[in-house]
Amino acid sequence: MNKTEIKELVKSIFPHIENVALQHILSSANYIELAKGTELIRAGERHRYFYLILRGSVKTYYLKESKQICSWFAFENHIVATLTTIAGDKPSSETIELLEDSAFVQFETKSIKNLAESNLSASHFMTELITEHATFLEERLYLLQFMSSKERYYALIERAPEVLQKVSLTDIASFLGISRETLSRIRSLK
Repeated sequence: MNKTEIKELVKSIFPHIENVALQHILSSANYIELAKGTELIRAGERHRYFYLILRGSVKTYYLKESKQICSWFAFENHIVATLTTIAGDKPSSETIELLEDSAFVQFETKSIKNLAESNLSASHFMTELITEHATFLEERLYLLQFMSSKERYYALIERAPEVLQKVSLTDIASFLGISRETLSRIRSLK
């Protein structure tokens, strides 16, 4: 994928970004392809980039007693980062791992944050990224606090139908906060 194609794609996802800011943002962007199982961002490490998925999917998880607890999944045209990688220069508490061979646009966070200090459009771009992530976290909290296991499952399938083709049942159950057996029972009730 060349820079022109990347520019058109980013502009379609973030239509309000001005061309001057977009040109600067893309000057530090790279197209990368990575293999299934690659850890894009590792817990405990600082990370200098965030990503736009062009092809593929990822899962994000925390480790608890050597067990992966999935917190979210992302698919084509989603931005991938942890809040600490976008908002601050702190080590990530999450790991982001590729579920399949994937292609990304890799953006250098510091370059865009520096531009955002003097360019309102770039500032809006960063604010939009953070707001999108915060909104997702708010929705996730609502799912966990106020919905039954069955409601959480159907909400996930409605929001991201591709999850059934790209994510293991073990990871889906972990995301929903239920056992794999409970997930099997819910799925059998269709």
